Amino acid sequence: MKVVTVFLLILLITVQCVTPFYPDVQTLKPGLVIDGLVTDQPGRNRVALSFTAEYTQYALNLLVRGATVLVKDNDGTEVTFNETAPGYYEPKTSSWQGETGKSYTLYITLSDGRRFQSTAETLLPATPMDTAYTEYTEKIKPGTLAYDKGFDVYVDVKDPADIKNYYRWTWVHYEPIVYCDVVTVPACPGCQSSSDFSRNCCETYCWDIIRYFSPINIASDQAVNGNRISRQPVLRAPHASTTVYYVEIEQFSLTEQAYQYLYTLNDLIKNTGGLFDAAPATIKGNVSAVDQGNEQVFGLFSASSMVVRPLLIDRSTVSALPNVVYHPPPLPPPGACVSCRESAFRTTKPPRWWRF
Repeated sequence: MKVVTVFLLILLITVQCVTPFYPDVQTLKPGLVIDGLVTDQPGRNRVALSFTAEYTQYALNLLVRGATVLVKDNDGTEVTFNETAPGYYEPKTSSWQGETGKSYTLYITLSDGRRFQSTAETLLPATPMDTAYTEYTEKIKPGTLAYDKGFDVYVDVKDPADIKNYYRWTWVHYEPIVYCDVVTVPACPGCQSSSDFSRNCCETYCWDIIRYFSPINIASDQAVNGNRISRQPVLRAPHASTTVYYVEIEQFSLTEQAYQYLYTLNDLIKNTGGLFDAAPATIKGNVSAVDQGNEQVFGLFSASSMVVRPLLIDRSTVSALPNVVYHPPPLPPPGACVSCRESAFRTTKPPRWWRF
């Protein structure tokens, strides 16, 4: 009995003495992070501001609230950007858009008075996309015997000769939804601890907006100047059902400076983490502090013309069954319908080329 008591005492002391270990990591001082874009399309102009945080298990970039954000063109015309969401700024006039050939400079004043300014970015014309097309493929999922079935989407572009051209591709997918909310309800009458979920249908037509963010998809015409850029990959649409997959492909013009920044950033993202990879380096953007030249500033402000091409993928044209999708157990009967709340990721407005 004595031995057991001593053993339990030692075990208790051992458990109580375990403390979290936080390594001593060298981190950069907090710096302003800018993600700004001016385009020649209304509704596609924004500036996102945040501050880097120290590297800890709780580290998150801190959103910058209450900043004064201005964009000025080379004619001296100023446009105020209002904060429409925490750390997210859009033109005061929602219909405002940039103009091809003009140069734009970003001015930021933080709530503590610190000022930042970008170099002037010229909004270059965008090259049209010739075609957009799909190719159905089935690929083995790594480590499994299952297949990933989907449609690889490509574009072809006829590059103009005699001038340097830099491109970036993104996309936006609109997915029609039936249920706009999921709420927690008791699993049974009188239940106190356990709960279940109930879906609330949408009062109106509603679409989820899935936006492309990474990886960075860019190209230059260095190897194809004046010729065709063929089979440029843009996205892979999943064969998740037999419904039509609606996507808008976006092609942006880039300045050489913006292209070099994104190229370096993309290279850093792809080649960091391995034992023999080069040590990460700070990437210099085009925004700097006005009052303190040595203050850390990250990110990019760019101006781009953009062309948009819709693609409606009829997934019923292939004989293969859609990918197996996990279906959760049946939920309780749906509750009352709720409104479709407008946001950056959901809308009641039909996509421009929607025809169903």
